[in-house]
Parts: sequence; C-alpha cells; structure tokens
Amino acid sequence: MTINPLTSQPISGERGVHPASQPQLIQLETLPPVLPQEQQAQGRRHIHLLYVPTVYCNLDCSYCYLGQQTSTADLKLDIKRAVSTLRFALNKFEEAGVLPFNVSLHGGEVTTLPVPVLDELFGIIRGHYLQHYDELNALGYRKSTPHIKTNLFRFEPLLELFNRHKVSVSASIDLPLALHDQHRLRRDGKGWLGRTEDNLRLLGRYPHSSKISATLSAVHLQDIDAIVNDIWYIHRELGFDMNNMNLMFAFESELNTSDPNKMPLAPVYADGQLALYHALHERFVGTELEEGLRRNWFDEFSPSYCTNAFNCGEKFYLLQSDGNVYSCVRGQGIAEFHYGNIFTDSIEQILQTGAHKISHMHQQFGFEGSCQDCSHLSVCHTGCAVVKFQRHNPKSYTCDLQRQMYADQPLTYPADSPAEQRQYASDYAQQMHPALVAQGLVKIEPPAPRLVLPNDLADEKNELLKIIASDPALQQLYRDDAFVLEHDGELMALSSQILKRERVLISVADIDPLGVHVHRDLLQGGEAHRNTLYVQLLRDSPVVYGEEARTKQEHLFTYQLWLEHLTPSAHNPEYVYADLRSIIKAHAHLYQHGVLNNLFITTSALRDYHYQQQKNNAFYHIQAINLPFQNIEFYYFTEHGSPHHVLQEDV
Repeated sequence: MTINPLTSQPISGERGVHPASQPQLIQLETLPPVLPQEQQAQGRRHIHLLYVPTVYCNLDCSYCYLGQQTSTADLKLDIKRAVSTLRFALNKFEEAGVLPFNVSLHGGEVTTLPVPVLDELFGIIRGHYLQHYDELNALGYRKSTPHIKTNLFRFEPLLELFNRHKVSVSASIDLPLALHDQHRLRRDGKGWLGRTEDNLRLLGRYPHSSKISATLSAVHLQDIDAIVNDIWYIHRELGFDMNNMNLMFAFESELNTSDPNKMPLAPVYADGQLALYHALHERFVGTELEEGLRRNWFDEFSPSYCTNAFNCGEKFYLLQSDGNVYSCVRGQGIAEFHYGNIFTDSIEQILQTGAHKISHMHQQFGFEGSCQDCSHLSVCHTGCAVVKFQRHNPKSYTCDLQRQMYADQPLTYPADSPAEQRQYASDYAQQMHPALVAQGLVKIEPPAPRLVLPNDLADEKNELLKIIASDPALQQLYRDDAFVLEHDGELMALSSQILKRERVLISVADIDPLGVHVHRDLLQGGEAHRNTLYVQLLRDSPVVYGEEARTKQEHLFTYQLWLEHLTPSAHNPEYVYADLRSIIKAHAHLYQHGVLNNLFITTSALRDYHYQQQKNNAFYHIQAINLPFQNIEFYYFTEHGSPHHVLQEDV
C-alpha cells in the first residue's frame, strides 16, 4: 500500500496512463543501521587462550619440543587444580575487561585427566561461550563447544563424554603411519599403531567437528609416496575425511635437545617443504581431497594463524594449571616467553609483558633485508618469534613455502604495490624496530599525505543532527515534509540527500506530469516576494572544477520561481504547487542514455542560509560539504524512445 504524503491517506487503483510513461521504481538502497551505543560490542580486549590443565603426556615422542616437561609434570597435582585454575582465570579476565574468544585445551595430553575433571572443564568452557554468546557472535566468533588437542590414545573410552559436550577434536598423528612405532611410542617404549588406526576409524564416525594434524621432520619426508598413500588409506579405508588435515613442520627445540631421553630429529627446511608442497599438489589436484589441499593442509602458514601476527604477544596466550602464562605451545616452558602468573600478576601486567617480550624477540634478531623488500610483509610480519629464538634466524622458517602459496593464490594473497610495500615496511620498522630506525639502518618512507580532522569533530554537540536540531532555520532546510514531488499522479515526500536512509531512483517520460508541492511554512515571514523556489538539475557525468579540484556531478541548469506566484495545491491547502514538466522537458537534449539526473529542490533563502552556515560553522561545513537539499534521481526518456533506466541499479 502506498501512502499519500500530503493527505496521509492510502493511494489505491490503477493509473490510466500510457504504459511506457509509468514511473519505474529502480531500487531502494537501505543504508546500514547505526546501532545505539548500548547495542554495539563492548570496547574491550579479545584474546585467544590456550589452557594446559596438565603438561604431563602418556607418550614419549622423540621429537617433542616440550622436552622433559611431559614426563616430570606432577599429574596428581594438576588433577587437583585444573578446574579451579581455569575458573579463577576466566573470572579474572572478566573483571579486567578482557574476553577470551577462544578457549582451547592443550597439553601435554589433556586426556590423561580423569573423566570427572574433563567433564567439569568442558562444562566451564561451554558455559563461558554461552555467557558471552551475543558479544562473541557480534564479533564474528562462532565458538560454542570445547576444543581439545589430543594424541587419540584414550579416545575410545572418552567417546561418550566427547559426544555429550560436542567436543571439537584435533588429533595429532605421524605421517607416514609406520613412524608411529618409531617416534610416537608409549611411556613403556611400546608402539601402538593398531590402536591409532582403530581410533581414527572412530574419529571418522565422530559426529562433531574434527581434524588431524601431523608434524613433519626430515625423517618423515624421506618417503613422500608413503605419506600420500597413508593419506588415501586414512581417507578411504579408515573413513576419516582427510580434507580436514593440517600439516606442520618441526623446528629446532632446545628443550628437546637437552632431554637425554629424546632423539632430536632434523627439521624440514625450505627445499623439503617445497618438495612436499609440489608433490601433494601433483598427486591431489583434481581429486576429492583438492579442497583440503588448497584450504586446510597448509593453512598454518597463512595469515589466519598466530605465526603471522604483527605482535602475537598482544592476542595469544597459554595458561597452565599452575597459573603460569606463556606465549603459546611453542614457547611453553621457555623463560624468554613467560609472561607472568595468573595468581600473582595482574591481567594488565601479563598482557603488557607479552607484547613487550615478543617485540623484544623480533628486535633481537633484526629486520632482514629481503623481508624489508618483500611485497607480502604485510601478511607475514617476518614469522614466529619463538622459532626465531629457537633457530637464531630473523626470517620465517617457512618463508619460501609461504611465497609459493602467495604466488599460487594471488587473489587471496595479493602482493602489495611497490608504493604500498615501501610504506608498510617503513611503518613496520618504526613500530617493531625503532632502534634500527634511529641508527639509520632501515630506510624510512616519508609518511603518506593524510587527512587531519579536528579532535572535537566527534563531540556530540558537533554532530550534524545536533547542529540542525539547535538551529530553527536549518530545521526548515532539512525537514522531510517541505517538498513533495508529484509524478504522474504519485506523491513522494523528498528528503535531504545527505540524511536519507534509502535511495530511490525513478524513470520520467517526456509526457509525464511532474511538479512539486511546497509547504506554505516556507512562505511565512512576509518575505515571500523576495524568496524563490530554487531548482537545480545535475547529471551524473563527473567533472572536476574549482580550486578544490573536486570531482562532482555536472550542473545542467538552475531554475527559480518566486514563491508568491505558486498556485494552491490540489491535494492539501497547506501546500502550494509548481509545475516542473515543461522545465524538465525543455532541457531533454542534455539528458544522456543510461545516465542519472539529480534534481535538487529548496528555496533561495534556505540555500543562502546553508552557505552562510558553511562559512560560520566549520563542523557544519565538513558534514554538509555535498549539496544537502531535498532531491530525487531519475532517468529520462521520450514517449517513443527507449527508457533511460535499468531494472536494477547497483547503488
């Protein structure tokens, strides 16, 4: 139903006019709503929290980067404090205005804890997500169930518990599978490959989110064909969808090297990483596992992971049941990546220490020359601080692999232009390596020109709507009932171009009646004989003019009619009327096929007042720099010509 804006009565019935001349509604553009302050997400810090309820592990993997921690941890003590520490930490984060958007369980091996303890931990995490559901959802975080990293050793006896809490499972395995019985042994030195395969079958039938992760060292890559065959074996024979797999590469670990019971494995360097990458592409492109290859298998080395954060110490934290906070699983147990203790230090101290230690580590290893010149610095940020520390190397240990990924996916990872690259490298150096900048060891790009706005522009009293509300003349200028367009029998109240919430486009034929009803309030004050109806028509063919060299719509004509000569409105005695059809038609030669025309309507007095306020009030000028008058946009066509409109307009 259409409402007559002059009479507030519904308009009904068919219009008896030539079909080609009927105005066409092109599109309504609904602008995004402005949420009230209380509905917007709270302005607090959001962090990713790994919780390690125990560092103890029931396996003795030869390449474990945690060293002796997994065998010397006091499991009985961890069992007593695992639940209370997590509760205490989440409450302390809440009191400090910090929201963990992801709470994941990591180890050691979490499943060494008794079922009642695991049950409580899962319940706490689910409760945390439910408590903060609205805020997390508004921020784009869809977490609602616990996530656990596990070696699958105790998966079968815990399956009912996992199902009940809908636990998301990340299962760690070795590829090729044969290496399980060489490098992924139980504490008693025995292998358990058969049990691994049984549990992978169970995981394949698990109804909730699950994935597999495999950490690869040089020995794992000695037989890439075996890796390929085992991927297919797990996928086709054991029934687990191997699209859901993450690959990782081992790196040097001092904790592993210093453990006499460990057998350090040689890391995989650039050549081996690229060899695997190309081999997997050769074998899996065009198969049902291509999606996993492109989307998941190498995702750990993409910008979505913490290893590509500008400063991971500002967002990623690992909490142990003893209260100690470290950077992550890679920095766990390393003094250089210890941020504090949740029981003795404030949240602010821990967060500040984390950011400081990560910055210090990056600074310690410098800003490598090839990184300074890299067109993907803005997505890589030179790699993981912990791996730099372990390898004593300033570059990401997967640099060549990452560059190959970026090259293969140029739309997903577009390279920065030379100018963008220089500017980003300069900004990165000034923020992350200020000492190098001060010493002149890093070239700094002059800051790009930028718009500087006054600090008080955002003050509530300087908002455009507040300025209008405090000025009676501006209220007249912007009112929504001042001008009502009548087009071929339909009435449409016009709104200010810069205030309207939706955009309406119409088609106007040369035979269409067209006019405007003007509220009599605009005639009051005894000066009607000096005031005019002011009509401007612009065309959406941009031109550059004026000292500002602004690109604007092209002006076609200005028309003025003294208000005292307008005729009474046929619809409402509070309005007078001006016929615009002949004026519009007289300039038909100026209209272009497929190009919008923009008709503005105001009075000369209100127009003059607008420009006076632009001179007097800088805040008004900035926000009303474009024409603020009531307007309608239209395509024009002749009775026998093709219509100047489209069915849909992308606005």
